[in-house]
Amino acid sequence: MLNLAAKAGNSPQALTCDGGAALRPIGSRGREPATLHQSIIAAPAVAALRRPTDTAPVSEPTTVLLPDSAPCQAALAVLRTLRAHGHGAYLVGGCVRDMLLGRAPKDYDIATAARPKQVLRLFAEVVQVGVAFGVVRVRQLAADGQVYEIEVATFRADGHYSDGRRPDSVRFADARQDVLRRDFTINGLLADPCDDGIATVCDWVGGLDDLRARQLRCIGEPGERFGEDALRILRAPRFAARFRLQVEAGTAAAIAALAPTLAKVSAERITAEVAAMLTAPTAGHALGLLADLGLAPVLWPTLAAADPSLSLARVRIERALVELQTGPLFSDLPVAGLDLPLALALLAGSDAGWPERPEFAATLRLSRHDGQAVRHILELVRDVALPPPAQGPWPAAAARWLRDPLADAALVALHAGAPHGPWRVWRQLRAAWPSAAAFPDLGFGGNDLQAWGYAPGPAFRAALAAAEDVRLAGGSVAGAEAAARAVLDASRS
Repeated sequence: MLNLAAKAGNSPQALTCDGGAALRPIGSRGREPATLHQSIIAAPAVAALRRPTDTAPVSEPTTVLLPDSAPCQAALAVLRTLRAHGHGAYLVGGCVRDMLLGRAPKDYDIATAARPKQVLRLFAEVVQVGVAFGVVRVRQLAADGQVYEIEVATFRADGHYSDGRRPDSVRFADARQDVLRRDFTINGLLADPCDDGIATVCDWVGGLDDLRARQLRCIGEPGERFGEDALRILRAPRFAARFRLQVEAGTAAAIAALAPTLAKVSAERITAEVAAMLTAPTAGHALGLLADLGLAPVLWPTLAAADPSLSLARVRIERALVELQTGPLFSDLPVAGLDLPLALALLAGSDAGWPERPEFAATLRLSRHDGQAVRHILELVRDVALPPPAQGPWPAAAARWLRDPLADAALVALHAGAPHGPWRVWRQLRAAWPSAAAFPDLGFGGNDLQAWGYAPGPAFRAALAAAEDVRLAGGSVAGAEAAARAVLDASRS
């Protein structure tokens, strides 16, 4: 776990969040950084949170240890370059939050006073993803030989959001104004790195106090934040589930009131949030939040009508997570993981027709592969007809069902819905089934059928299928040949 501590013993200079022109020495520290539990979870909460009305940070300054990882070092290299040319710069957003929570950040973002054109001049490889909004991505080579993309955004204040997604205009601003435009307080933290592997956390929005309180709260007025971009309504339960936070009352009330505005959000953006929620270890908690915040009836009215609190779906997905962790991991045949198709099949339960309903297409824009996979898992669940579990060989129909690439996912879904059934045993039996038995060699093919004197035609497929039925059930090559000849002879009459 990463370490951090309130900088109670530091000099005034070390407490200043100025995004200075170099990675500054931190000064003399009064104590070494404490653990996360000591400083964030167990630290005394501020008696009364005050709104940021001046330029002083709200919360007591805190330091955090910077990871000694290649992505972090790449981000620091970009930050050093900006500061060396006189531009204030901070680490910002999710990477700061993750470091405070003892998690390894996936991405590192930088907020800077440098304008986009200035950033473009400073770096050789820059991807211009949103220059109009002051956002570019710098491609930075790290010590491990990998190139990492570091998002660099100019401090800005946003204008009106008439489309409920992007600001109509932006103006370049200072660090504090840049923070105030963001969504949640835990994402509104800045980190001011120093040269000894420690960064000062700068907090104008009370994000540190909300982390201590395990609370998710909007920056400023919740209605305004969700009105700017309705997708934030779904980001709230995702963050709350992922970090096990309580949604602050005012934020929760605004989500419930503005839930219908999700209709303005594209299905692609909704899908990305839903996928992030439902394929995480906290997927069950996320479903509970979608119901508690009044979002489930807006997203999936027919599912919510049948399961208003999504409690049944939550139980299914939590059972599936346990089964995926404890069940077989290796097999000659494909083994399931909690991907989006399986998660959606678990959400649907026994409702095999759900993917054909308008609400599915309105909120879930899946790839052709994923859409077909959801439907096929639900079909396998609906059509399962396995005998009592036993070592093979099995009847041909059961063997064909079991060798399907998505059969393991279907068995997980069956177990999640009926944990006292034979589905876990069938998963074990399937995992031990050699591919040579699942796809047996017939000993002959279509050319052999012609050599036997039969004319090519539709009967060839039926003949080969009959032969495979014999082999799947443990029969010999001679028995398979006899079954094929019987089909072909019957087709001549």
